Amino acid sequence: MRREAPRRTRRRRGLAGPPLGARATHSSLELPPSWLMVETLTVGQLAGAYRNLKRRADRTAVARSIGLTAPVLESWTQTYVRVRNVCAHHGRLWNVGLGVYPAIPTSSTVSWLEGDEALPERSRKRLYPVLVSLQTVLETISPRSGWARRLHGLLSTRPPMNLRGIGIPQYWADDPFWRQHLD
Repeated sequence: MRREAPRRTRRRRGLAGPPLGARATHSSLELPPSWLMVETLTVGQLAGAYRNLKRRADRTAVARSIGLTAPVLESWTQTYVRVRNVCAHHGRLWNVGLGVYPAIPTSSTVSWLEGDEALPERSRKRLYPVLVSLQTVLETISPRSGWARRLHGLLSTRPPMNLRGIGIPQYWADDPFWRQHLD
């Protein structure tokens, strides 16, 4: 008698996970709260949802809630989608341009590197400004995050030549932007 392999089922995105469990908690609601639904979105879906907000005022309000301007946030989300896709498809981030680059904020209210020499021109089309932008967003959404320390721990094991390939200046960790997160 031939034994049948166990049937594997795939959970469809959005049909399982936290939102369905939330129905029990929020039983009086027809749908779970929006903040809970957002957690099931991919980076691309989240970027698309932001980009497709009809009213400019809504995009501005979302960006302002994390301390950014709308054009900067849109640029950064497009860059995050690109980096995620490169990683997901086993692409290379070292020593290549990304094709999509994060806007460099000009507002003094946005946390960023200090001084022009902190982000040399050759670094602007590499991974380094993406890492800086991620830390900027983390300052608002997760102020006690240890991501900068973990990043420093990882990068400190690499030779300077390898770091230049992703646009990281030799003394990057000495910039006040990074120092505040590493101390």
